[in-house]
Parts: sequence; structure tokens; C-alpha cells
Amino acid sequence: MRERKPTYLLALDTATSGLALALFDGVEWRAVACWRTPDRHTAELMTRCQELLRAAGLGPEDLAAIAVVSGPGSFTGLRAGVAAAKGLALALELPLFGIGTEEAILAELPAALSPLHLVIPAGRGRLALHRYRWEARWMPEGEPVLTTASALAEAWTPGTWLVGEWTARDQAVLERHPIAAWCIPWEIPSRVMGAARRAWARYQAGERPDPALLRPTYLRTPSVPEG
Repeated sequence: MRERKPTYLLALDTATSGLALALFDGVEWRAVACWRTPDRHTAELMTRCQELLRAAGLGPEDLAAIAVVSGPGSFTGLRAGVAAAKGLALALELPLFGIGTEEAILAELPAALSPLHLVIPAGRGRLALHRYRWEARWMPEGEPVLTTASALAEAWTPGTWLVGEWTARDQAVLERHPIAAWCIPWEIPSRVMGAARRAWARYQAGERPDPALLRPTYLRTPSVPEG
């Protein structure tokens, strides 16, 4: 029997309560899935990975690499996603690419949104915020900070876009102000697709990151030790 060459990258995104998976071969999407969970990332993730592979008619032997959105984001989500991705990569002896949450979002954004404030839920009602400007590519301005929707609205600079993910409660606060905002719906898996594209490009360039070295990126000190 002829063995199949592993040609797919499996990407995982658990940075917020909107989870997503994607199977990518560099050209086409073999399968994409997204769902929402309040705090069950660990319990649901591996089962969903197995279901995605089975529905696509693939097995672990078809995977060439793993990618995971590595933060910033919620502590619980990042911890679960990175742990699952490391477990898969180590068990299958595959390279593991950690793609930052901001990099994954920016990979799918048009330059017309420049300049922008990129925000990601960071837990406990806070938002991780980072300003970017387009100069042939997305360039960061300053360091990411933690803020709230109220503080963000009060300090808003006209002519700037607000892009990313936030809660309905944050939306109610932001709507009281004249802010040009694009909240990316959780059911549109653009972030996991951006991460898959970035990781695939690095894989094709010959990078083979050691899974054991990957750590999630937090914007605050976690309350429990990292595993």
C-alpha cells in the first residue's frame, strides 16, 4: 500500500471564547470549524480536533505541522490551546508554530483600516490594546497595554479604526461614542486562517520550531504556575 505524504497544517485558535480549527495545505482549506465556549476549552478541544480530521477523511499521519495562536488573550484559553498543540506536536514529532494573536488578525486585514487600534479580550473585563499603522506592512506603535472599553472610549483619537473582538457589554459602552469600529464576529474564523497562512509560509521557508520551546504570551502574570 502506498503511503500518503503528510501535506496538511492543523491550526488551533483558543485565545478567546470563540474557538476555531483549520486544516490547510497552502492553497485550499480542507476543513474549518468554529464554535463558542464559556470556559471549556480543555474539555472540548481535542475532541473537536479528532472530529475535524475524521470529517475531512484525514488522520494524524496526514499532518505536516501544527500551529497555534499563542497570545495575548484569555489566560484559560491560551493555556488550553498551547498545551493541546504542544501535546499533538510532541506525540506526532511535528514542528509547532506559535503565531501571535495580533499577527493572526492582521494577516487578514486590508491596509484601508490604517491607522487602527487592535483589541482582544484579556479576561476580567479587560482588553489588550495595541496601535498599528500600515507602511507597506502593519507596523506596531508602542507596546500593547491592558485597558477597558470605558477608558478606551474616553481616550479615543478621531480618524482611527477600532478592530478586533470585544463583548456585547463593551459594545454598549463603545456605541455611546463616535468610534469607527469593526468587531470581527466570532463565527468568522479569520484569525485561525491568518495563523495558518503565516505558519505555512514559515514551514515552506524551512523553519522547524521545537514544540517544547513554545510559551503563551500573557499581558499579565498568570495566577497559577505555567505547565
